[in-house]
Amino acid sequence: MRWERVENMNVAGTDHRPTGLRAPPGPARRRISGTLAGAMGGAVLAMLLGYLPGVQLGLPGRPTDRAGPQLRWVFTAADETDAGPVVAAGTVYLGSADGTLYALDAATGTVRWTYPIPELDATLAVADGMLYLVGSETLYALDVDTRQVRWSFRVDGSLRSTLGAADGLVYVADQHGRLGPTLHALDRATGHLRWSRDLGRTHGTGPAVAHGAVYVGGDHTLYALDARTGAVRWDHPDLPGPVGEAPVVADRTVHLAVAGSYLGTFDVHDGRKLWSHESDVVSTPAVRDDTVYVPLGTGCCFDRWRTNAYRASTGELLWSAEFHAAELVTAGGILYSRAAGDGTVYAFDPAVGEVGWRFAAGDRTSGAPAATGDTVFVADGEHTLYAVRAPPPPPWD
Repeated sequence: MRWERVENMNVAGTDHRPTGLRAPPGPARRRISGTLAGAMGGAVLAMLLGYLPGVQLGLPGRPTDRAGPQLRWVFTAADETDAGPVVAAGTVYLGSADGTLYALDAATGTVRWTYPIPELDATLAVADGMLYLVGSETLYALDVDTRQVRWSFRVDGSLRSTLGAADGLVYVADQHGRLGPTLHALDRATGHLRWSRDLGRTHGTGPAVAHGAVYVGGDHTLYALDARTGAVRWDHPDLPGPVGEAPVVADRTVHLAVAGSYLGTFDVHDGRKLWSHESDVVSTPAVRDDTVYVPLGTGCCFDRWRTNAYRASTGELLWSAEFHAAELVTAGGILYSRAAGDGTVYAFDPAVGEVGWRFAAGDRTSGAPAATGDTVFVADGEHTLYAVRAPPPPPWD
């Protein structure tokens, strides 16, 4: 399972059905199977932290360093938490491998409610008080107040995991259907289809929503569609390869990774190409203010990693640092990265790319952390979710 949050109008995250170059998985390790291993690990962890063992540990955390991050609370799920959490409106949502969706109080970690997930291999997105579970072929809309599925929408093909939402409409794309990749616009309240748009023959991305438009890729073309009608505002054809991840939109620019080896940046209003770089992009870029952060693979076998920060409007290289950003998250003036090999969360100064602090969250790679304000939520890939209070943002001494 993978979990994503739709913040404001769009979420652009890593698809759970990859189309481009990916970072290699972390090293294999022998593991005791089943819930017993998680319970034993959770109990040991709890004792080391000075807590009593249990399913949910909601006591204040102890500081790992006087000026470093502080552990606020720990939650232990009944089964593995391979996916990262998502947080919205004071609630943290986390899925476990036994098919349970947990809704936790973000301040204390206490369980507010649970819900059986309709499909285990699903992506969760949050928008306007609704949870959207993106299954393999079906989108489910779960009302968080009634905790009932309000509607579902099935496609002829497999759904992309990236979801967009704005002004009462929800946007989701499929691929491998009879007609090729297609973008669908659905009514938020009823799930009824408002419009759809053919994206080509073989390749399509998830959507990104901003400025009253839906930005989406199909085959070798980037499209800007009118969000209300689906009419084409502009398109940029003849990209140097098939599209990969969903576009990422900044204030005046839209960024698209192509075939895992090219990053193109275009004007959001007319589609003019502003700049591009030929680089081996290993995961979805992140955008903060006028900066785009791009995780790259280097070396003959992509055994070395680097993250570049470019000025979004001009492509100027602001900094380049040797760290492996499996997935990037920005919040509270801090850039967070989850390491691919050991699961450690690193906090970087987004202005210069220097590490300020780190938090060890197990040795398995799971989904990206979720961050809001001064708190970071990270799952260890086993059974445990940590809530970590971050120190003040940079500059750091």
